[in-house]
Amino acid sequence: MRVLSLLLLSLLSANVSATEIVAHRGFSQRAPENTVAAFNLAWEHESDACELDLYLTKDGEIAILHDADTKRTTGVAKIVKESTLAELQALDAGSWKAKGYKGEKIPTLIESLKTMPIGKKRFFLEVKCGPEVVPVLAKQLKTWRPRAGQLCIIAFDRTVAQEAKKALPWMKVYRLSSEKTKDKKPVDLTQLIADTKADGLDGLDLGLKWAWNEALVKQVKDAGLELYVWTVNKPADVKRLAALGVDGITTDDPVMVRIALKK
Repeated sequence: MRVLSLLLLSLLSANVSATEIVAHRGFSQRAPENTVAAFNLAWEHESDACELDLYLTKDGEIAILHDADTKRTTGVAKIVKESTLAELQALDAGSWKAKGYKGEKIPTLIESLKTMPIGKKRFFLEVKCGPEVVPVLAKQLKTWRPRAGQLCIIAFDRTVAQEAKKALPWMKVYRLSSEKTKDKKPVDLTQLIADTKADGLDGLDLGLKWAWNEALVKQVKDAGLELYVWTVNKPADVKRLAALGVDGITTDDPVMVRIALKK
């Protein structure tokens, strides 16, 4: 009995220690989201990975921000796809968070990636626009192929995920999904898994509101897919999900997650 208990404890510890901590839009609890400052702060606090959001600009560049316009994080309303990169980078994307971040700009993809230490750290690149950005992504990421293990793409849109995998077969691509469709119907996990497998993708990145339990995790893992969860900001949820064996947890507060995993 004692041996069995020790074995179970060992397996649980292995699950917890293997859980990848992904800083949502960088260390967004403390720094302005999707900025170089937020990414650097996440790396400084030993995050395993950072997540960022990307859009294609009017002049065919890639800008890093979450919304389709700049109003929330800059105070100036500019629609990303109708603006040039220069116009976007002239805005202050830091002051809304704190005075100390005044002048922080909307970064490019490459400016963001350059913050990443060489080694085992990773960037999760979420495509927020359509498949039109994929050729630009493929071109900009070409020189990053030697560091393929440090990059992955995530997307809600199935076509975007499909096109990304075709254009960048050397990168992992995960399908994002909420627990409900846009018309508020429950997402069929079995069908989502089947689609993900058919598209040759590497895993799923599911929202916290899914009915997380052993059966869900087993179903995904038995299909040979990796499994991540977003956005987790409570210690109790961190412990529960880590114990279930998810591969990674995306959070606004990577320090909180690391502390929760150690307890």
